[in-house]
Amino acid sequence: MIARFLLLAIAAGQGAAVAEPGDGLPPPKDAGAWTLSDQTYRVRHLPAAAIRVDGRTDEPAWSEAAVERRFHFPWRKEAAPPTEFRAVCDDQCLAFAFQAHDPDIVVLDTLGDEQDVVLEDRVEMFFAPDDRLRNYFCVEIDSRGRAYDYAGSYYRRFDPRWSFPGLQTAAAPIPGGYTVEGRILLTSLEQIGFPRLRPGVTIRCGLYRAEFSHDRSGRPVEPKETIHNRGRKSVGPPPIEHWISWVDPQTPEPDFHVPSSLGRLEIVADLPLENEAREAQ
Repeated sequence: MIARFLLLAIAAGQGAAVAEPGDGLPPPKDAGAWTLSDQTYRVRHLPAAAIRVDGRTDEPAWSEAAVERRFHFPWRKEAAPPTEFRAVCDDQCLAFAFQAHDPDIVVLDTLGDEQDVVLEDRVEMFFAPDDRLRNYFCVEIDSRGRAYDYAGSYYRRFDPRWSFPGLQTAAAPIPGGYTVEGRILLTSLEQIGFPRLRPGVTIRCGLYRAEFSHDRSGRPVEPKETIHNRGRKSVGPPPIEHWISWVDPQTPEPDFHVPSSLGRLEIVADLPLENEAREAQ
């Protein structure tokens, strides 16, 4: 069952999604008991960024963005395939881009609806106005730029009817993988409870990747319902699923929908030298 939400406008210009009673899952612990991460990505504020969302990330503004490469497998010992994240902010939009190394992309030719994205390789971003995930907002984007956006409330109560007004996404193939590019209106973020993004503002955000591969073992495998596929079944053998995160959620099993999986986005006018050093590594 999917929880129902109501979006309310507040006179101060902010908004909140209020969950009506609905079925989620029993929470592993109280929302306030999680240890929160201070890991931070600095978003460069570029008033004239002029990002065109086409998946190619070839605008000059992207060369001025910090490059985040600290993605890993929290639930596996081996190194994760490389992932890069970039973001810039102008006076209208938050623009973001992922580059994913993936020589075995799992993608559906046709989606029954946008929720079928959960059966594919994809990148994900979660935005949380509060540390307890009372309400949070998600977008998951596949290797063809198709987006599934929805609202959530702790623990795992989802409303797929909600969407980011004005969200733009695109993707493009690259040798050995794919890039995803997107743009979210600042007014959309303000409507769900965030302040206007400008230098000095910090918000909670999670960065993730579903890293799937084809099962070519030939063994008969019956698709099973899991918390990740939400009851949806793929055609043919289900993919082999691995999960990549920017922040280690410190959970025993893969789970991004907990407060400890989120880091911070800090809007800055200029990047400190430490970012340049990290990018050179």
